Amino acid sequence: MHDPIIIQRDMADSSTGGVAKTAGRPIGLLGAYSIGIGGIIGGGIFATLGLAGEEARGATYLSFLIGGVVALLTVYSYAHLSLTYPNKGGTVVFINRAFGFGLFPGTLNILLVLSYTILLAVYASALAVYGVTFFHGVDRIFTQKILAIGSIVVLALVNLIGPALAEKSGGAFNIGKLSILSIFVIAGLTSSGLTLERLTPADWVPAADIVAGGMLVFLSYEGFELIANAAPQIRDPHKNIPRALYGSVLIAIAFYLLIIVVSLGHLTFEALSKARDYSLCAAAEAFMGRGGFLLLAAGAVLSTASAINAGLYGASKIPVEMSHVDQVSGIFMRQIHGRHPIGLAIITGITLLTVGYLNLRELSAAASAGFILVFAMVNLANAKLATQTASKWWISAVGALVCMAALATMLFQLAQHPASRYEVHMIAALIGLSFIHQGMYQVVMKRAKKGRA
Repeated sequence: MHDPIIIQRDMADSSTGGVAKTAGRPIGLLGAYSIGIGGIIGGGIFATLGLAGEEARGATYLSFLIGGVVALLTVYSYAHLSLTYPNKGGTVVFINRAFGFGLFPGTLNILLVLSYTILLAVYASALAVYGVTFFHGVDRIFTQKILAIGSIVVLALVNLIGPALAEKSGGAFNIGKLSILSIFVIAGLTSSGLTLERLTPADWVPAADIVAGGMLVFLSYEGFELIANAAPQIRDPHKNIPRALYGSVLIAIAFYLLIIVVSLGHLTFEALSKARDYSLCAAAEAFMGRGGFLLLAAGAVLSTASAINAGLYGASKIPVEMSHVDQVSGIFMRQIHGRHPIGLAIITGITLLTVGYLNLRELSAAASAGFILVFAMVNLANAKLATQTASKWWISAVGALVCMAALATMLFQLAQHPASRYEVHMIAALIGLSFIHQGMYQVVMKRAKKGRA
């Protein structure tokens, strides 16, 4: 049994208030921006724009703006916690610092892992939907399954065989997807066919539906937490960590709003609904022709592949961090040639099962709910640790309340419609499984300790 307090001291020396000792090259401000923007912009917008458009119609940009505000409130907590406890464990370390090592924090950390696996399934599903457009005369449903499964397996192997390659390839993915999205935005805004009439209040849905739509696609913002994981390597952290966190989210909000203006400026709501799964391609085709459709399809494949790559790389490290404090089995710490393959293998397996049995809307709702709940608790963690993190507790408390209110609104709206109640059950099952897993594990550990005594 490891001593959690000793290990946490080793993991992040808070007395330094700066960079913990860790392997890896130092990261400057541009590198930190690349991590944040690359983690946020890409897979989420390709996967969820159609869902948000169906939910919020002309107020889709307000839904994404609300999601961005929730993210910005949470960034305040991440900035202060990252500076005080710089560690590659990020969220896991913050939760354990505030709430200890018992059932509650263990459940939250398991929920984080499961939310990541569902998020990976969202990205794989989106990659398959866009990727199948390059194939003709094939069984689309079967081909989509093969593409989704194949993308997860191939990128898991990349992470297993060459972690350095997984890191380096992220930069190439980012350049490709941001270039394509920039072309889409510039061409769409300058096109003579652009109209803003569908963005007026006449086509807005009720306020509760706007909020619910923003939370349904909240997974489009979760990538900023990757900056917290890189905090030990970031140079001049007191300047660069806050700048990268706030800047990444603000840039993502601006990018998303422009993408939505272009999409709804060229597609009717009926056309957007019909092309829900590949809405950006359909919008690009409206003002760029077939070439635009294929360009955005290529961008979607790049973006979602990038997101899967980064997600597997980050998520596979969470069980290793949890095993240090006995929240999961020590088996995750086992190394083969300096790598920890067991966490990667299990996360890959769960993702493959998830992508095979759930649709994109169910996946998006469950992943978004999981991250919102975890972020609410990170806000509470910073409120509790405000003295240590030199922050204003009430700002983080407001962030936690906003997260919980937004989540409650989404759940209420989903429960109102029989067709979406299954998504509420999915979210409840996700939280329940996390609680059951951690409860059973802690019972086993207590019995094991008694046996050794």
